[in-house]
Amino acid sequence: MLSRLVTVLLLWFVGAVASAPTVPLPAAIDHAIQQVTAAELREHVAVLASDRLAGRGLGHEGNKEAELYIAGVLRSAKVLPAVANYLQRVDVYSPRLGRSASLTISEADESIVELHVGSDFLPQPESGERAANGRLLFVQHGISSPTLGHDDYANLDARGAVVLALDGAPEALLRSSQLSAEDKADIGAMDRKADDARAHGAVGLIVIRSYIGDAEGLWPAHPSVRSAEYRLYGAMQEKPLAVAVISERAAKSVREALEQSQALTAALNPDVIAHPIAVDNILGMVEGQTPAEVVVVGAHLDHDGIDDAGRIYNGADDNASGTAAVLAMAAAFTRAAAQGARPARAVVFALWNGEEKGSLGAEYYVSHPQPARRVVANINLDMVGRDEDIPDPDDPRYRGFAKTRAADNTNVVHLLGYTYAPDLAHEAEIANETIHLTVKQDYDRTRRAWCGGLTTGPFCSTEFRPSF
Repeated sequence: MLSRLVTVLLLWFVGAVASAPTVPLPAAIDHAIQQVTAAELREHVAVLASDRLAGRGLGHEGNKEAELYIAGVLRSAKVLPAVANYLQRVDVYSPRLGRSASLTISEADESIVELHVGSDFLPQPESGERAANGRLLFVQHGISSPTLGHDDYANLDARGAVVLALDGAPEALLRSSQLSAEDKADIGAMDRKADDARAHGAVGLIVIRSYIGDAEGLWPAHPSVRSAEYRLYGAMQEKPLAVAVISERAAKSVREALEQSQALTAALNPDVIAHPIAVDNILGMVEGQTPAEVVVVGAHLDHDGIDDAGRIYNGADDNASGTAAVLAMAAAFTRAAAQGARPARAVVFALWNGEEKGSLGAEYYVSHPQPARRVVANINLDMVGRDEDIPDPDDPRYRGFAKTRAADNTNVVHLLGYTYAPDLAHEAEIANETIHLTVKQDYDRTRRAWCGGLTTGPFCSTEFRPSF
């Protein structure tokens, strides 16, 4: 039964109680925890991971049915809604490529380059829908990282410009001992270049690549639920940036003109089609004794959906298990509060949508928290439904970890984020003294390992701290 809901105890001792963690667990919350049954948890997982919900993939009706089921469970348990009807609307979109994408680079009234989609020019899914027109500015690799002593935008005014950047990252930066292997892969990525371009006021980004790729491969006409890409609609509208790649061959004359200090302008029409699609985070809460601070405990409700072959990825462990645990915790805290054992801080129980597409729901919440109070901690549950099994350490999914059997990992909990919030990790150890689980602190090998790949990521990158 998820080891008697260790996170309920963790929340009570760490997130929700203002007094010292050595005080006994209040009788009301202990009784509320004991009322949680294995049958209750199993039922939630069985419904969420059923074929009827088809893997809860974003954009599929099974995802919407999962939202309604979760909201119904919270309502039946008399959990207070944190927003109307428990539903926090999140507008997303799945980018599609139109037929009119083009790029024209000119000097005065004379065109140097005129391109349409093909082997020399291709808009990217990172692009917004708006066309960009402005002076063309070469920005080397387009990476701004002053903390690493590297800033391609130093002494450049990119406001209103279309910036031209080299692909990847410079060798000197990739050799930096300050970067992990994951960081080295990320620092030259398109999303990173786009973020840096936006931060410096650019309206367009063109990246020079040796190989453009296939338009149909990047922009499939009918992607499956599992393969479809989604992004936040509001973020795209607030900070529009046209993004495309150009071949080295097509960029040759452009770079030569820029090296001769010729003033060039670029007209980039990505023709990206973006229609908003409404999905929802599900937010319940238990009010605290004081209104100022909030603890957020969450799990993502979505999974991968259906692939091109029609196979359903049910997602029982990832993450119907975490969702079931959060629902049980919300009900337990509500029962305890009804008996007078109200936490010192409010606790928001959040079921995030769109995690498998890039933590979209959690990212939206961080910018639009409900209720709008100070978040002092975020605790995330992901894949808590089975014992860890690593049969082959050479498998890329398990690289760096030792071989282990599920039979050896009964009642083992992996705690992530201990290097980020060691004080919270210590109090988790204290909470565990009443449960006697085996708590392992072995996953914080890089920041990305425990932050970038989880729904904790958006919390890690803001003032919302600490985070587990």
